[in-house]
Amino acid sequence: MKKVLVTGSGGFIGRHLIDAMKNTDYEVFTLDVKSKRFKDSSVVISTAELVPLFSRIRPDVVVHLAAQVDVTESFVNPVRDLQVNGIGTLNVLNASQSADCANFVYVASGGAIYDSNSPMPLTEKSPERPVSPYGLSKRLGEDYVRVLSAKAGTSWTSLALSNCYGQVEDHQRGVIFQFWKALSEDRIPTIYGRDVMRDFIHVSDVVAAILKAIERPINTRVNISSQTEISLLDLFNKIADLMKSDIRAVVLDSKIGDVLRSCLSNQKAEELLGWKPLVSLDEGLKLSLPLTGVGKK
Repeated sequence: MKKVLVTGSGGFIGRHLIDAMKNTDYEVFTLDVKSKRFKDSSVVISTAELVPLFSRIRPDVVVHLAAQVDVTESFVNPVRDLQVNGIGTLNVLNASQSADCANFVYVASGGAIYDSNSPMPLTEKSPERPVSPYGLSKRLGEDYVRVLSAKAGTSWTSLALSNCYGQVEDHQRGVIFQFWKALSEDRIPTIYGRDVMRDFIHVSDVVAAILKAIERPINTRVNISSQTEISLLDLFNKIADLMKSDIRAVVLDSKIGDVLRSCLSNQKAEELLGWKPLVSLDEGLKLSLPLTGVGKK
């Protein structure tokens, strides 16, 4: 039975991944700063000594989801962002290799690392130009994985996600959640950047990609995306229509560190992993928004 250790198991993607692996042949171990589940270990990856824990478990595969994921927070406290996403990733990677782990799956951020002035959709060969400490630290984490896995002769995959979303009451972060929460409370939401474009990927498609990488490491980065752009204003209008709300948003300038445009090509993921997205944005929004009892139309 293959042993799979998931870091960041208590996060949004981590919870969905753990649920998806319940009916598989994997023996699953989890690690999270706030973990309380059976077989969980609660540690801070940026400071904890992880080698004894990994040596005891001896995982065949590590899926590294633990991260500082807030772009705004990365500006407020860039040192902590680096400690978690850079040093933390290095700690997890070193502990994995000390336990002879053969496959390391790193979950990255495609939207935060590429140059948004490049032609769309962005491929894995597109120029990189992070505009936030978060983007810098996530790219650094991937570089550690690439370089040290090559030195150790072990397998790895980096999954560069576009904007992941899912059931808003479960996720409780991101622009889709923010729009839904404002409308459900009859508040006027704010859109930062009328022409800011995003590419959204449903969490079930992300989990499917991780499961592919567990079984078939490819020793490179692939984008995990819908390869479909939508402006934040159009996204808000879709959500307002679904919620039958006549509230209209206030539109302000984009924030410092915001990527102005992001649409990732998923062709390489299809070619190397045999993966492609199955949930469209329209279908995903219907799955994600609890619509009962809201709206004024």
